[in-house]
Amino acid sequence: MKKKILQIIYSECPKEKGQIHHLFREEASAMAKNGIMVGVTPFREATQLMYRGVAVNDRNPYPKDSRLIQGEKENNDYLNLSRYYPPIADLSIDTFFTIELDGKLIELIKEKAWERAFIKKDSCALEHIEPGKSVWPDTSLEEMKKLYDDMNIEGKYAIRKYIDPEIIEKEERYWVLNGNIYHRHNNIPDVVKEAAKRLNKLGSRYYTIDATPEFVVEVNPGESSDRHAVNSAELFASWIKKEFA
Repeated sequence: MKKKILQIIYSECPKEKGQIHHLFREEASAMAKNGIMVGVTPFREATQLMYRGVAVNDRNPYPKDSRLIQGEKENNDYLNLSRYYPPIADLSIDTFFTIELDGKLIELIKEKAWERAFIKKDSCALEHIEPGKSVWPDTSLEEMKKLYDDMNIEGKYAIRKYIDPEIIEKEERYWVLNGNIYHRHNNIPDVVKEAAKRLNKLGSRYYTIDATPEFVVEVNPGESSDRHAVNSAELFASWIKKEFA
């Protein structure tokens, strides 16, 4: 039986050709210390590949190689809220989806008796511009639409019940690797266990669940999710080695 040899392909630093992106160097160093090959291009001797790096989208297409342990479909299924939300709707924040941001949307929000709503476009919110930028009515629908159009991101608009940031700050990041849940403290809430059981059916072998003890906030593909500080680079590398190397 051929020995498994894992290599992690990291995004290349835009300013240093051939070098791993600076955001992932600490992690890559920990992987190498655990005997896992790392680089920005696939090595011939690798029998399986894992991509880790900046978010995969139209401007940064998913790598093409038959040795990848998963592909673009899995990445998209765990990246876009409209794809992963249905199986965990009762475990997450009340959300509905729409194609347009217009006056009809305000009526739908008011029908739910929401005074505020958090609006993102499937895979991306506006919080990187300014905290609260994705919150209606703090930001008008007209301004949101223009900002999302400028970002040129496809997908449906996800309209979510507004949750106080102090509650969201209680979330932790849980890694799901080969169906097994990992976290530094190994104290996995029941809501995360149930969410993972359902989300595993979408087919990903590595993804993350961000959750408070009471509900799931969001899910992300393992390709572009950061570790979160409580999950150290060394600990994360040990999990990857255990499950894939």
